[in-house]
Amino acid sequence: MTITTRRQALGLTAAAGLAQPAFGQGGYPSRPIRVIVPFAPGGTTDLMTRLVADNLGAPLGQQVVVENRAGAFGVIGADAVAKAAPDGYTLLAGSPGPMAVNGHVYRNLPYDPARDLCGVCMVANIPYVMAVPTSLPVANVQEFIALARARPGSLNFATSGMASRLTVEMFRAMAGGVELEMVQYRGGAPARTDLLAGRIQLVIEQAPAFLEDFRAGRLRALAVGTKRRFSLLPDVPTMEEAGLPGYEANAWMGYGAPAGTPIEIRRRLATEIDAIVKTPAIRERLVSWGSEPLGGTPEEMDQMLAEDRERWGRVVQMAGIEKE
Repeated sequence: MTITTRRQALGLTAAAGLAQPAFGQGGYPSRPIRVIVPFAPGGTTDLMTRLVADNLGAPLGQQVVVENRAGAFGVIGADAVAKAAPDGYTLLAGSPGPMAVNGHVYRNLPYDPARDLCGVCMVANIPYVMAVPTSLPVANVQEFIALARARPGSLNFATSGMASRLTVEMFRAMAGGVELEMVQYRGGAPARTDLLAGRIQLVIEQAPAFLEDFRAGRLRALAVGTKRRFSLLPDVPTMEEAGLPGYEANAWMGYGAPAGTPIEIRRRLATEIDAIVKTPAIRERLVSWGSEPLGGTPEEMDQMLAEDRERWGRVVQMAGIEKE
């Protein structure tokens, strides 16, 4: 995926054309709001956070400051938000790891995602895609499953982190326990290199990383993990259409808050974030990054978080993954 620079992302502030009402003369917000990104600058979560934050200050009448607090797969930043006062002045740039997955895979997590964090508003979905090298003699998911059953243990899948492992573990379980060998990588780039070379036969990873490979015919997309087809890969079926009902795997970015943040404050924030996400210039930028713009309410994000936590907990249990 080619992501535009941070400067280009921030340049959409003026393009969004959002109004600046006189708000904040008493009541919420009465001082600057801090948004903690639990990852390093420059990644997808960081860029999406800043894209929204730079347009959020105007309608709220207060500065919105983004702070990167990276480390421990998002744990450090998420913990800082979990322990902050639930007053709407400290928000989290949320994603599946810190808000849904980490509680199932880390033994000594200093916060409880379900107890200590809550949703404010979703920004975008980032679909996962099942990708194979074009040299592999399969054209769809069912042919891949048949090949894996015919050659148990001879097909490898790449993982560069817990998320890319869990997506395949869920696939294996729903495909009847097909035997696949896991090969671990330090990052997505070397895994992609080996997939292109045919040394690895499968990844289920975030779709934007492979869009150019699919378009150039270097890799084959068998299915996407979203409930609906992905607009940038309209001819690729969903996992459900491919014969695995109930399979859902996608990354996402959304704004979260400490548990106990008043619903009135969360709704106020969500109203403005939703309006920003639905602004044409912002939507266009999010789509160009390979994501699907969302928006919505705190209640909708809380429901999504509950479903995400339950789903990934089930996958971890099925895969027999012990907490680290």
